[in-house]
Amino acid sequence: MNTVFIRQTLPTLSNAISLRNEKVMILIEDEITIQNKLEFLHIVFAEEFDSIFSADIICCEECVDEFIKYWPGVYINDQDFQTYSIQISSLYSMMRFSDFITEDEFNQFSSGLVCPRCNQKLRGIIYPYNMPFNVPYGFEQLVGEIAKIAYETPFLLLTHPFALEVFQEITNISQTIDPEILSDAVYRARIFNNEIVYTAADFFAPPKEKVAEGRYNHAGIQVLYLSEGPETCFHELRSPQEGVMIANIRIKKPIKVLDLTMQAHESNIINLIRWSSLMSSPNEGEGWHKPHYVFTRFIADCAKAAGFHAIKYPSVRFDEGMNLALINYSEHINDFQVDEIFLFNDSNTKIEILKQRLIESLSS
Repeated sequence: MNTVFIRQTLPTLSNAISLRNEKVMILIEDEITIQNKLEFLHIVFAEEFDSIFSADIICCEECVDEFIKYWPGVYINDQDFQTYSIQISSLYSMMRFSDFITEDEFNQFSSGLVCPRCNQKLRGIIYPYNMPFNVPYGFEQLVGEIAKIAYETPFLLLTHPFALEVFQEITNISQTIDPEILSDAVYRARIFNNEIVYTAADFFAPPKEKVAEGRYNHAGIQVLYLSEGPETCFHELRSPQEGVMIANIRIKKPIKVLDLTMQAHESNIINLIRWSSLMSSPNEGEGWHKPHYVFTRFIADCAKAAGFHAIKYPSVRFDEGMNLALINYSEHINDFQVDEIFLFNDSNTKIEILKQRLIESLSS
C-alpha cells in the first residue's frame, strides 16, 4: 500500500523506535516534547493504519466519487465498500498510542494528513477498501485513454495495448471451456401491456432492422438479452409500475459461456474489466449516443471471435442479479423452449397466463 500521508519528508525522531510484528516499542532516552510526539506519529501512523484496516485503497470525501466513477462494479456489488467508512476523529480511539499521545495532540497531527489517493487534506470521512485483485499502477489513466478512443475513434480500440491484452486473454480462456447445457432456465421480459396477448415469439430478439446498439451488440446485430431470475428482469427494465411479462426459457443445446460474474476471477484482466467502468458503468448515454457501450461491445466481438456463444455478466441495476447475453442468436434461433409466460410486478407476485395461449403460440 502506498502510505504517503504527509506532503513533506518525514523528520527524524531523536528517540529510538523499533517496529516489530506490528507492535510499537518506544525507548525513551530523553524528555519527550510535543514535537517529538508529532514526529513519532508521522512515522508510525501509516503502520498502525495498515495493521487495523489491511486496505490497499483509501478514498476521502474529495475523491470517493471519482473512485466510484472508475470502479462502479465495486460500489454496485460490494457491500463492504458501500457500508464501511471511518470518521477521522474516531481513529484516535482505534489506534494503539493513546497512552503516549493525547487526543488534542492527535487532532493537531491529523490536521496535516493528506489522502494517499488525491493528495487533498483529509477531512471528515475516509473510505478504506481492499481490492480483491491486483490493480496495476496507472490503470485509471489507462481507462481514461480507452474511454477517449471509444468516444473519438471506436474502431481503433484494438490499437490500445490493454484492449489487445483483453482480446488475447478471452481467446486463452475459450481454450479452457467446453460448451454445456444450462442447468437452469433463463428469463426474458417485456414491459406489460394489457392490450397485448403475449406469445413465445414476443420474447425472441427483434428483427435486425429494428435492433439498436446495446451493451453487447452493434446496431443491426441480434443478441438475446436474458436474466437468471424474474426479479433481475424487472429491475433491468427499470421497475415499471405496470409490471413486466416474463418468459421462462430453456436453451436446448450446449453453449460456451464467457463468465464475467465471478467475484475473484482467476484472470486478473477479467477482474479489471469486470469491476471497472470498462464494463460495469450504469451510465448508458442518451439516445443513440452510448460511448460506455463501446468497450462492452468490443468484449462481445472478442468473445464471438474466440468461439463463445454467450456472455454472463452482473446486472448494473440489481446488485444480486446476473444476466446472459446470447451473442450468436442466429445460430440458436431454433434451440429455445418457452416453458411458461407470467406477469411479474413490484410485489414480486407471479401470475400464470392461460396455458392455452402458450400452447397456441408454440404450435403456430
